[in-house]
Amino acid sequence: MHKKIKERIFMENIFTKKLTKIFIAIIIMAISINVFLSPHDIAAGGISGLGILLERAFDINRSLVVMIVNVGMLGLAYLFLGNNFFIKSIIGSLFLPIALFLVPEIMVIQNRLLSVLLGSVIFALAVTILYQNESSSGGTTIPPLIFEKYFNLNTSIGLLMTDLFIVFFNIFIFGVDSFFFAILSLIITSFAMKYIDKKQINLNTLLIK
Repeated sequence: MHKKIKERIFMENIFTKKLTKIFIAIIIMAISINVFLSPHDIAAGGISGLGILLERAFDINRSLVVMIVNVGMLGLAYLFLGNNFFIKSIIGSLFLPIALFLVPEIMVIQNRLLSVLLGSVIFALAVTILYQNESSSGGTTIPPLIFEKYFNLNTSIGLLMTDLFIVFFNIFIFGVDSFFFAILSLIITSFAMKYIDKKQINLNTLLIK
């Protein structure tokens, strides 16, 4: 009995640490979007990018868009990635729209290129932390995991492919300049994720051990 209690406490501690890391990653992601990308009219793919586009075009709150689409993506996660991943994804999927609502949209860097560079790298760090903890922020981060599981496609490449469609609509909402900056952001994010994966950098060691 004592051994079972110790094992249960151990597993609860692991879950608590993973949960904390997921929350941290989501906050980092919201900062990259609302502080570095969105203030410069950059919708760099993802469900957050779709939310930015719809907010600017139709005055629909981006948090609401993210929440609605994430519910649909959770259904896909349950069907194709299993119950375990579904449970882990619920947290990120529901917390991201809340984080986007809570983190104010402010421009801290006036230089557009520098802001896109930093925002993209920060976004890549957030996504990688989620993946290393077998979780997701929902939206377009779920399909790449499905592609990886069934077609052995690298998650960074899958994320790039999934986001290109959304990025295209920057042309119509923000203009050609924003479109190219969004493409640049996707490329930086993809390469940053591949670099972390290639170097086998475990971002969990930078958070809670």
